[in-house]
Amino acid sequence: MKRLLPLLLLLAGCASTPVATAPSTTTTTTTTETTVVTTSPRIDTPSKLPADPCLMLTAADFQTPLAGPPGPHPELPRSCAWQEGTGAESDMLVLVAFADAYEKPEKAPEMLIQGHSAAVSFNTGPGVMECTYLVAVNATESFKVIVSLPNANSAQVSQIALGKAKTAFKRLVAA
Repeated sequence: MKRLLPLLLLLAGCASTPVATAPSTTTTTTTTETTVVTTSPRIDTPSKLPADPCLMLTAADFQTPLAGPPGPHPELPRSCAWQEGTGAESDMLVLVAFADAYEKPEKAPEMLIQGHSAAVSFNTGPGVMECTYLVAVNATESFKVIVSLPNANSAQVSQIALGKAKTAFKRLVAA
């Protein structure tokens, strides 16, 4: 019995040692999707506006000749105006205006232009349809492209204004 005592103590010690268990191969992952509404605009790559709004578009961006060189619009600060044709009231007018931080107009549909928030709105006058695209540039700046076209419908001016806004956006420099 004395000879078995060390063996029994050894076995007893082994029996009291915790047995290692293999990790469980079954895992449970719970994924939830949350929609968060934010009031700030989406800006994928902050950019900066050039010093002169007349650098946002060129004569080559228009399908017909311009009535003259682009220049500031007298009623809109920090703007540049291009007019196609002869300069008559029946010609299309395109304005690019620099604005402060992007603020979506109430009830204006919102979309993305190159990963930046943009809102579209319309205004009508006697025989004239006007479309404005407001595009976020960075946290403190945005720009507007306004197209005014006599005897046009909203689809026509929207298509033109969106094209000009996309072209102008490509001329921005990353901040």
